[in-house]
Amino acid sequence: MSNDENPILREGTSYLFMDRDVSEAYERFKKLLAEGRRGLVIARTHPSRLQQSHALDCPIMWIAKSTKAASGVLSLEPTRLMKIHSTISDFVKATRGAVVILDGLEYLITENGFSPVMKAIQLTNEEVAMNGAFLLVPIDPRTMETQQLGYLEREFTLPDENGRRIRST
Repeated sequence: MSNDENPILREGTSYLFMDRDVSEAYERFKKLLAEGRRGLVIARTHPSRLQQSHALDCPIMWIAKSTKAASGVLSLEPTRLMKIHSTISDFVKATRGAVVILDGLEYLITENGFSPVMKAIQLTNEEVAMNGAFLLVPIDPRTMETQQLGYLEREFTLPDENGRRIRST
């Protein structure tokens, strides 16, 4: 499934989509689901809004402080980073080639600080690599400091036209 517009994503890789808009990450996610892969969305946006804007056919977990989510809405507390990590880890261990989108990294950083979030991401990326999964993380680069972006770029692969890791110069 290769075309010039969207290069192939590789199993066992965590991707960082740096754009104001999260659409590209969700489009890539949906294409991987269309290949028959199982997906999981963990997002700061309420699940009903995500369904309206992206028409997703997979479980959606809401990153929210409220433990009294509406009926049928699965939520994860933003300050429980290891719970978020273990949710992703359990999912990718259960299904080879699983696809996870983590949309809300900026919120997790606001709630926990950059260093704890980075440590959780590093652990999660190891699980993704060991289990042949995909992790897609959209961020708005305007919300990050230059040093933070540097750390994230070192930890993730940035998709380019050839599917290679992009290096900053």
